[in-house]
Amino acid sequence: MLRAHVAILLITAAASAAQSGVGDGVGTSATAVQSTSGTDANTAANSQILREMEALRKQNAALAEDMEAMRKQNKSLEGSVADLQVQQNGKWLSEERAKEVRNVVEDVLKDADSRTSLTYAVPTAGFGDRGFFIASPDGNFRLNLSGQLQIRYAANFLSSRDYSILNANPGAGVNRNTADAPSSNSYNKSTYGFEIRRMKLDFFGHVIDPSWQYRLILIYNQNQNAAAVPAGNNAAGNGGSSNAGMEEAMVIKDMGGGFKISVGQFKSPFLREEIVSSRRQLAVERSLVDQMFSTKFTQGVMGTWTGDHLMFEAMYNDGGSNANTGATAAFNSESVGSPPNLNNGAGFTQWAITAHAGWLAYGHWNDFNDLSSYPGEGEGLMFNAWLNMQRGGEGATSAIQGTNNIPLNGNSDAEFLTWSVDASWHFGGANLFSYFVMNTAYDIPATTTNNISSINSYGAVVQGGYFITNTVELFGRWEWLSTQNKGVNDIGNVGNATTPTVANVFNAGRTSAYTAGFNWFIHGRQIKLTTDIGFTTAPLWFNNGIYGAGVAGTNYRIEPDGGGGQIVVRSQLQLLF
Repeated sequence: MLRAHVAILLITAAASAAQSGVGDGVGTSATAVQSTSGTDANTAANSQILREMEALRKQNAALAEDMEAMRKQNKSLEGSVADLQVQQNGKWLSEERAKEVRNVVEDVLKDADSRTSLTYAVPTAGFGDRGFFIASPDGNFRLNLSGQLQIRYAANFLSSRDYSILNANPGAGVNRNTADAPSSNSYNKSTYGFEIRRMKLDFFGHVIDPSWQYRLILIYNQNQNAAAVPAGNNAAGNGGSSNAGMEEAMVIKDMGGGFKISVGQFKSPFLREEIVSSRRQLAVERSLVDQMFSTKFTQGVMGTWTGDHLMFEAMYNDGGSNANTGATAAFNSESVGSPPNLNNGAGFTQWAITAHAGWLAYGHWNDFNDLSSYPGEGEGLMFNAWLNMQRGGEGATSAIQGTNNIPLNGNSDAEFLTWSVDASWHFGGANLFSYFVMNTAYDIPATTTNNISSINSYGAVVQGGYFITNTVELFGRWEWLSTQNKGVNDIGNVGNATTPTVANVFNAGRTSAYTAGFNWFIHGRQIKLTTDIGFTTAPLWFNNGIYGAGVAGTNYRIEPDGGGGQIVVRSQLQLLF
């Protein structure tokens, strides 16, 4: 505004000057005449301009002060408006959020109500890494079902020496009396055929909450003595026909902190080769050493503690292989019957204790659930020690075998101490496993012809596998087993026309066995084809192990004293679901 007033005044002053100039050009006299009056007029005009300019300056300063005051007021108002907007927006957001939260909560509650009403009608179900399952939505009840099927072809070839001895002496090498021994020239040098080695249904899970666990395994029991009756299982009245049976039935309480208590029927904790499931073995079948010393299934109660690197198990039970028996089925005195028919070695033990300690040097416990180490899996090293002690329940002074009273098995009238140590090394695509095992039978009842203090038996296994591809594994195994000759237990499997023979594990004997083969994992671990060939270098002298495990399941045959060994070829398809 000040600049505009100044411009007007300057224009006016210029116009006045122009007029003065025009007058000067008309004549000097006119100027002279008017000089005094013109000067006075200009002076008055300039004074007026200065006064107006000063007034304008003051007015402009006042306006500037007013504008500054208005600017400050505007800034203050802007801050207030901003604060008010923030408050209003925050209030709006809080209201909107509260409304959204209320809507979400209402939807969740409605969904929960609908699911609660369907809890018992629509449980969860499916297929996982442990088979088929069905469970309650809250997870407190669960049933898993898995299965195992092993279909095997096997061929057995006796040595020429075995073949000649057996056909020359029909009673040799068979666990039969002379009366029911096959006739001369009736033994086959070669035997072969198909078999269903195992068929299992495995039910497991938990009830009430995940800490109350259970397991029930039903198994098809293979008839390993079908040849005793013509036509095998199809023969009328055949008492040896196969049937379904119970393998495991147990309740497990997880106490937390690595502690568990198991009650029922299951494998007593002895020998790692036996504890590892048959579906996770390296070769087609477990070793002859395992059959000779393993305690298999029994009934009892077991406590387990598992830490990061240590594991301990202890079980009080009915004795090795005493599964599916009644609590009072066996006599423990001589009040019934008379020797040699008293109990006949078929009862319980008087007591049995089994224990295990494991040390995981490195790796994870779950990596050692298999005897194979798969490509890409972690490496690990594990050591174990195992112990089984039991007292046979057969009555004192009863005949066990012949006049020398040699024990027949772990239920005979004697005490048995079996122990083992092992080492397992997994390399993530290769594995090594070895163990040593020993049994001592002592406190054997004395007779007029026998007063021995003990009989010792030994076994050792070394095996390993290597994956040449991601799906094909080559493996090999060496095993050695021996029972000490004490001078009175050299009951050879020779037989004659008048003396029956018994293929007894406590007879003196020694042999080695070698096995080589491959695993082809056709579809992961669910479908596997295993083929191997094995041979023994000396006669296999026993029909059942110390705790009753049968040799027939390995496809080997007992041989006569003086025999030369045998060859076994096996191929097995395994399917898991």
